[in-house]
Amino acid sequence: MFTPATPLTVPESPFLLAAGTTPGDPLLAWCQFDQQHWQAELHQRWQLPLPAALEKAVIKRKSEHLASRWLARAVMSQFGVADFLLLSAPDRSPCWPAGVQASLSHSQNQVVIAATREPLCVGVDVEQVMAARTAQETADMLMNAQERALLQQIALPFATGATLLFSLKESVYKALWPQLHQPMEFLQAELIQLDLTTHTARLRLTQDFSAQFNRQTLLQARFSQSEQRVVTLVTHPLVPQ
Repeated sequence: MFTPATPLTVPESPFLLAAGTTPGDPLLAWCQFDQQHWQAELHQRWQLPLPAALEKAVIKRKSEHLASRWLARAVMSQFGVADFLLLSAPDRSPCWPAGVQASLSHSQNQVVIAATREPLCVGVDVEQVMAARTAQETADMLMNAQERALLQQIALPFATGATLLFSLKESVYKALWPQLHQPMEFLQAELIQLDLTTHTARLRLTQDFSAQFNRQTLLQARFSQSEQRVVTLVTHPLVPQ
């Protein structure tokens, strides 16, 4: 999903290792960082202030914040928004510029953003592949019998498939949150199709959330996976209220 990618120029610092964008709509962007090289002065140097609420946070959290804000600014510059500073709403969801639909996720040393000006619900997620034991222990919470059968039919280790399913449902939640502002349980969306050749998937809501997002609503997804990581993207047409 991230190839071929166009490199983004990163500041001269061992903290940011690499970054790039993948053409398309939504635009996909990513960056890799090394939290061992986080320094407080980078926030000032790059004019990306650390919120007071994070001043006593662990280095991992500060690193994720800095890398995600740097990438958000780089992405929004491609949408004509200069010097963008990504802030958080009271519910901790990101506040994107008017007219831009976007989603952000980070895991370990990577940040991913998807953004568009089209009237779309957008959700993106990146996850490290869970351990085999974790996949088995969380399976009942994460999947129904039909989803388990589907995962057992594909050519992926069960842990990778379970992580992919988890990530797809996280992307569904992120895509719908700006419209619904409702929590979702994992079983309130189900995976009904997964194609490893085209790296596409389809999910269906199993509960009525609103007139637009009722049970039987179908959601399209794209994904990429490796032995260590999965990335998922869910989009759905946004109908004006």
